[in-house]
Amino acid sequence: MDKQKVIEAYRRGLITLQECGQILGTEKTQLYDLVAIDRMQRPVQTN
Repeated sequence: MDKQKVIEAYRRGLITLQECGQILGTEKTQLYDLVAIDRMQRPVQTN
């Protein structure tokens, strides 16, 4: 599964952080880094 899709599912609340890590096969610290990197790469959205 595409890691971006898994992280997006976590961000939307469809899966937990633990489930996200299990799907990606990462440890907690690696997972926090992946989520942080994903957050930085997203364009800023204004309402």
